[in-house]
Amino acid sequence: MSTDAAQPEVDVDGGPLTGQRIALIDDAAGVSELVARWLEHELGVVVDVFGDAAAFIATAPPPGGWQLALVDLSFPQSEVDGLDILLHLQRSSPATLRVLFTQGDDFVAEQLRDAWEAVPLATVLSKSMPMADLARVILQIVRTGSAPIDPVIRPLLPDERSPWRSAESYARLIQHAGHAKLWRALIQFEGEPSYRDLSRATGLSVNTVRNYREQLLGELRLHGLESPTMRVMQTFACRCRSFLAPLIAERLD
Repeated sequence: MSTDAAQPEVDVDGGPLTGQRIALIDDAAGVSELVARWLEHELGVVVDVFGDAAAFIATAPPPGGWQLALVDLSFPQSEVDGLDILLHLQRSSPATLRVLFTQGDDFVAEQLRDAWEAVPLATVLSKSMPMADLARVILQIVRTGSAPIDPVIRPLLPDERSPWRSAESYARLIQHAGHAKLWRALIQFEGEPSYRDLSRATGLSVNTVRNYREQLLGELRLHGLESPTMRVMQTFACRCRSFLAPLIAERLD
């Protein structure tokens, strides 16, 4: 983040953000504090900084809630991640404007697309954005409800959201308890699973595991997976755990 002095200050005329609250959830503590203090100075907001995704989810919102949440995607030291946060906000605080705030590195590109297509977002912003620009964009989002995607991030996202990749569409991947057992095993298994490994983990026969994979191929194509191996399905399952886990629990409970 740059605080380039050549950038004009944000003119809010004592404006609509004074006293409002923003949540910033990012495990890069130094950057987060710098961004928070800048936004507080420029916009008159109160910024609550959370360095741990699980801690944020466990925290009750302040009176009146957060007007906007800036959410990073990757939390390598945590069992939960940015997708968990976005879905938590969607359920518990639907009025909060959700903004993905990411470096946009290649290793989060697929997860970024998952989030963009399945979760209503106000926009996606890059951490490389100059902070004066960030303040102006946040002001625009609060005033209008959305803003254009950061040009740095735009190439990583599809031109249009797929109608088949809403959060609700993941239910089509778990049509019964047998599917739920397979996905749970794929998420939990360490290393590359064989059909026999999955058979032992699920209590299903090897042929049943094969049949379940075949049953799911049509739905998996809608998620960009063409005849995936079990290893590819495992990668997808772990990446999309936030969507799949509640559905798995529902089927198995």
